[in-house]
Amino acid sequence: MPREAARKVITDAMVQKVKPAPKGKRNEYWDAIVPGFGLRVTDAGGKSFFLRTRIGTGTGQLRLSWPYPATSLEAARALAKAALQDAEKGVDPKVKETAEKQAKAEKAANTFKAVAERFMRQHVEPRLAASTKMDYKWALFGQDTAAWANKAVDAITRSDVRRALDATIERGSPAGANKLLAYLSKFFNWCAERDLLEVPPTIRIKPPSPKSVGERTLNQAEVVEVWAAFEVEGGLFGDLFKLLLLTGQRRTETAGMRLSELSDLDGEKPVWEIPSTRTKNGRPHTVPLSPQVVTIIKGRPEVGDLGLLLTTTGTTPTTGFSNAKERVDAWIAKRREEAGEQPMPHWTLHDLRRTMVTMMNEHVGIAPHVVEACVNHVSGMAKAGVAGVYNKALYMDDRRRALEAWANYLDGLISPKDTTNVVKLRS
Repeated sequence: MPREAARKVITDAMVQKVKPAPKGKRNEYWDAIVPGFGLRVTDAGGKSFFLRTRIGTGTGQLRLSWPYPATSLEAARALAKAALQDAEKGVDPKVKETAEKQAKAEKAANTFKAVAERFMRQHVEPRLAASTKMDYKWALFGQDTAAWANKAVDAITRSDVRRALDATIERGSPAGANKLLAYLSKFFNWCAERDLLEVPPTIRIKPPSPKSVGERTLNQAEVVEVWAAFEVEGGLFGDLFKLLLLTGQRRTETAGMRLSELSDLDGEKPVWEIPSTRTKNGRPHTVPLSPQVVTIIKGRPEVGDLGLLLTTTGTTPTTGFSNAKERVDAWIAKRREEAGEQPMPHWTLHDLRRTMVTMMNEHVGIAPHVVEACVNHVSGMAKAGVAGVYNKALYMDDRRRALEAWANYLDGLISPKDTTNVVKLRS
């Protein structure tokens, strides 16, 4: 402790009334309450509080000051007490303050919004398809997570996640809640891998809605019925929906089909090359085209300079799927009502892809690994995990035969051959 002059209790009244020091000098008044704490007054009348002490048991000196009136006597005395406690433990308050400022800056850099933006730049933007990017933007920057924007990413709790899922369900979108959980889980796992948090708040949270909502497959009669509705719809969406069922490709990938991606349409092996920038898994995908698909494609007009075949603007792939789907559903509902039949169970456009995969396996007799290759799946046994690293087989000839067999199978359902002359055997 440095030597001090006579000490007295410094009061607010004293601070206000104390006179300037003689010219060229400064006066220091030591406090009787806090050791090493005092009031300094310059010859110009400037006032500040100060603290002088040693750090720990060593010889290191600590000198701090706080200007008056920006800092009140009460506040300065409290700061001095806290600094003394640190100094007694050997902690330099200045070093501590620097560390606290750094921690505060790091915390600001690790808000949910800031980290989500880094996640988009580093993980989503470089490798995922446009439709998946939009899904992540909805999940991370949409209304259900907006309240987290300025909250530290490691301060998001399981309760926060559950409230977001509940909000999605209350808006009437249970499937959307499942999707939100899936995207948030991926994001928080990514954060944990980078030591931005210890335990992801999504861990051990089960999907809030039954997954069976995504397991619908159409039966043979329903396939015939929806195809008839596609015929009635006609035009752009009628063709688009037929292509979804014939090729099994995803909705956004199919809607973005361009003439430049198609080759050998008049040859023996026509193909559709979907670039990696347009696929969900970020891998380029080649789709051998059956004659039925080629016929639909050749009937589509090329609109605009981009060569889009399924567009109304010529500059972007078509949207408005839901409106067209509603027209299809309305036609089916009316037909069934007139026939005195039960309404068709709910189905989605993605169910067409699932129906194709299921029927190719169960009814057309296509090997599972070939079916997986047809729809650009990497989760099947032949391509998953370590096997996928070494198994680069494209099965192109097998895929062409499979897709042609599938198209012919559909033809057989939609326009069955006349069997009136076939004699049935007695059972």
